Amino acid sequence: MPPTGYAVLGLLAVADVPLSAVELKTRADFSLRFFYWAPAISHIRKELTRLEELGLVTSGPAPARRVRRTFVHEITPAGRAVLRDWLHEVADDEPVVVKHPVLLRVWLGAEMEPERVVEILDRYLDQTRAAIDELRWGRRRAREVRLDERPELRYSRAVGDYVLRRMYAELANVAQLRDEIAAVPTTPRPPFAGPPPLHDYDRDGHGDRDGHGDRDGHGHHGERRRDGEHGHESGRDGDAGPVGERS
Repeated sequence: MPPTGYAVLGLLAVADVPLSAVELKTRADFSLRFFYWAPAISHIRKELTRLEELGLVTSGPAPARRVRRTFVHEITPAGRAVLRDWLHEVADDEPVVVKHPVLLRVWLGAEMEPERVVEILDRYLDQTRAAIDELRWGRRRAREVRLDERPELRYSRAVGDYVLRRMYAELANVAQLRDEIAAVPTTPRPPFAGPPPLHDYDRDGHGDRDGHGDRDGHGHHGERRRDGEHGHESGRDGDAGPVGERS
């Protein structure tokens, strides 16, 4: 089962009531997206179908007071057992995958104007500040409804505190990156510019070595080319040769 399936099981495990796919998506947006990822609603529905076929989740019509016919889902005892087994089987060397699309664009910043790179970072800084405000609001709301007093939520609270600290660190780190780029004017590379050449070339564009290591393309490395008729070395006694030419 993919990790998203376990994430859906986890959201249902900590819920007090059965949840619809939309409600699961909302809860993922307020929790998982800050440290894992929030799957799309279509992905959640796909996982719910898989989990129900495996007997890990049950589904049924929502209360009649709802405007639309909606199905809600609840974790089964078998689902809790599978979730616990997975939690204990997580490998110690499981890699942490970091995907930062903003940094990917900045890494390729030489392909665009420096001002555009700064604009991208400014927008991301605004998004980070908004995320911090959202996290702080969630903490205040949890205190108001006394969710922070429930011992079974102590782990999610601790992760929330970790995420908030990480977001503050991200804000400071990206702000420093932004200032560093803005302070150093750079010239963008021309469009479709390729990598630097693998070999050295003369100023006139002709290679000074051929594929066999020859400097002039006619003799072995270290030999001087000789004139075919007179046997003189080019460039000696005033001869006008292409190599060692004298004025």
